[in-house]
Amino acid sequence: MLASDAKMSGALQGRLRQASAGVLLLALLLALGYLGWKASPPTPAATVENLRIALSTVPQSSLFPIAAAKGYFAAEGLAVTLIPVSHGKVAIERVLAGEAELALAAEVPFVIAVMKGEALSVAANLLDIDGGHALVARRDRGIAAAADLAGKRVGVSFGASGEYFLWAFLIRNMLAPDSLTLVDLLPAQMASALAGGTVDAVATWEPFVLDAQLVLGDQALTLTDPGVYAQSVVIVAGTGFLSGHRGTIEKLLRALIKAERLTREQPEESLAIVAAWLQRDAKVLRPLWNTLNFRVELAQSSLITFEAEARWAMARGYVASAPVPNFLPNVYLDALLAVGRERVSVLH
Repeated sequence: MLASDAKMSGALQGRLRQASAGVLLLALLLALGYLGWKASPPTPAATVENLRIALSTVPQSSLFPIAAAKGYFAAEGLAVTLIPVSHGKVAIERVLAGEAELALAAEVPFVIAVMKGEALSVAANLLDIDGGHALVARRDRGIAAAADLAGKRVGVSFGASGEYFLWAFLIRNMLAPDSLTLVDLLPAQMASALAGGTVDAVATWEPFVLDAQLVLGDQALTLTDPGVYAQSVVIVAGTGFLSGHRGTIEKLLRALIKAERLTREQPEESLAIVAAWLQRDAKVLRPLWNTLNFRVELAQSSLITFEAEARWAMARGYVASAPVPNFLPNVYLDALLAVGRERVSVLH
């Protein structure tokens, strides 16, 4: 072989070796890339759902700030905005105005709104309180017993649970509701109106009962009847919204059930979260806190309560007289049945 041929042969073999090495490297890179893709597929961004919830800043609303503080909402993929309002009636008004998706309220304003034709439903009941309402009266206005309320001015939040309690209390004590003058007040106005003397007594719920007692001191007379009215606290939303967002409501209820469990298993931690949210002293709140038994449920007894309140709303003139409606279509069962069937006792 000539020297020039040998040189060409050597160069060709070198290029072949380089090509072979390149093919092997490419195959190796492709294999590693495939294995890497199999081990770590691209993860799509988690979908976060936004919810605006209108609620009053009272201990009865506690499951919501607890679920927010402990990250239970976030773990379910919910970005929850809590919108503080004066009381449940206003919370429902926020929903009707499109300013919130959900409201937390006593059942009284919910019943009145439904009887006025609003398409609202209850997704769950969070709490029943027997004895959570009271009358606080000024002793220096000659009030020493229920009978002394006749002819007096009594502050109350019109169309809310405090007014329903007052009506039931008066009937139980054989006093005609029209024997006294009612003054429409927001819950937060009760204590100052009582202290200033513009009213002789107030009928309201906790913690505003406590505020009224503290502002009067020894002059406060508290009148209540634990058997006269058991208040329910319910989650309210548009009927169409609930049926169109079942998965969202299931997530919300799961988070609230976790918060419910924390109130039982870690009551002091739960109280600390709520006290910070309310900006109140935990020691002052503790007696009330110990009476609150949270449970996310839908109970048959709620329908009976709705019907009683419907009769009252007609007698009070809030709605036109008519046959008492069937409230079952205004109870949204699907989400809670999916999350915890044992929590639903509504006949359906």
